[in-house]
Amino acid sequence: MTDTSTNDEQAYADLRTLTDQYMQAVRARLAEIDSPLTRERGARLVTDEMLTGAKEAKLIRSAAMGELRQGRTLKEVAELTGLSVPRVDQLLRAK
Repeated sequence: MTDTSTNDEQAYADLRTLTDQYMQAVRARLAEIDSPLTRERGARLVTDEMLTGAKEAKLIRSAAMGELRQGRTLKEVAELTGLSVPRVDQLLRAK
């Protein structure tokens, strides 16, 4: 049997590393752009893509909360996730 806690911690650490590497690479590439106009457009592109990604991640989070909710009360989900009951309810309503 695998240790789910260890797997979860590794998945979280992997995502953190990937996010950090991505952001470092993006900042470095933007800093290399000489033209202020091109740099602004590049930064705008990155911002737009990040906002789109954030929206998609929120939908994934909401769906995961829905899975956690199955067979549990809001309070139980809140205790499990370390969030408040109103925040759990808010995330469950996000579509």
